[in-house]
Amino acid sequence: LLIVSVLEVTQSARQVSDTRDQTELATAAVGPGGLITALQNERNYGSVYILGFEGALQLPVTSYDEAMAATDAAIAEFRADVEAKGGAVSRTYSPALREVSEQIGALREIVTGYDGPRNQEMTEISDPFFMGVTELIDELFRANAQVPLSIDDPTLRRGVELTDLATHQIENVARLTRVVLLAGVGGGLDDPDEIAETAGLVGQVEANLDQTRDLGIGRYRPATDVAIDDFLTSGYLDYVQQAVDTGTVQLTEMMGSLSREDDEGFNGLRAAVDRELLNRADELNADAAATQRRYIALAVAAVVVAGLVTWLVSRSITRPLRSLTHQAKEMAEHRLPEAVTDILETPLGEDVTVPTVDPVRVDTRDEVSDVAEALNTVQDSALDLAVE
Repeated sequence: LLIVSVLEVTQSARQVSDTRDQTELATAAVGPGGLITALQNERNYGSVYILGFEGALQLPVTSYDEAMAATDAAIAEFRADVEAKGGAVSRTYSPALREVSEQIGALREIVTGYDGPRNQEMTEISDPFFMGVTELIDELFRANAQVPLSIDDPTLRRGVELTDLATHQIENVARLTRVVLLAGVGGGLDDPDEIAETAGLVGQVEANLDQTRDLGIGRYRPATDVAIDDFLTSGYLDYVQQAVDTGTVQLTEMMGSLSREDDEGFNGLRAAVDRELLNRADELNADAAATQRRYIALAVAAVVVAGLVTWLVSRSITRPLRSLTHQAKEMAEHRLPEAVTDILETPLGEDVTVPTVDPVRVDTRDEVSDVAEALNTVQDSALDLAVE
């Protein structure tokens, strides 16, 4: 019982550790989502600032300084989280985080050091900045893609996948907007390569919507429905499709359809999923800890019961043995010798009176009782021999 109890407690402790590792990895995925959001906001604002479009749409940030500060805060917060959790979290995210920290400064200089005209013709300035930050975002996406493979709980895994899908959708829309924007600045969406690239990105956006619908079930359903409905009713895809069909890009209307608050659209979906994901992680950790406590309690109870049963069984054996030992000594040293002496001292010619000798008695029906009966047989045989 002790060995089995130790094994069960050890197994439950291992389960607690595994659950903690998976939940830490899952909740760490929230960090890249926040960092990716900050990088997307900084990239989008910096790009539209150079092109003179910052007043044409509503972004979560209102200045490039605010965007940089938000990114720096997200980097610091995510780095602290990665360093605190270590292990699989550090192995998964440290390379991407290091790349972001090393490259972001040079990319910012493109915006902060630019003092030329700001209009739609400045794509040769905005595009390298946009693509440079996009590459950093892709590094984080690649790190995030490893996380669901290591998570067993379906609800937790679905939350990580939905967070990644929401972030990808924001990124797909940004890249699609860039292509359409460059085409609009260049005179219209009429180049076959531009049309093909636009159609491919539209396909990615629509496929992402389908995946989001499929994964957004259970506790994630309300936020998923709101985000998809908000995106479809904004008319963004209609403006893009019109640009593909007619070759004419309605830049102002399309940019206006992208205006979002922090809690709207796929930004809102990501925030809602992250909250549910953290709640699920807390539930799993609490369940694992409760299971471990139950196993420990059962192990303690098993050891106590085993000790009590052992003590009772021991007493059931030792008490009859002690009684048998005492009676055997009494018989050998006093009762039997005295009875034999009484018989042998009977005068010749007189009838022999066999004295009454108490038998050896034990209150059991096991081997100890058999020994008692054997001793009684020895006692009776000795008396018979003395009489003869």
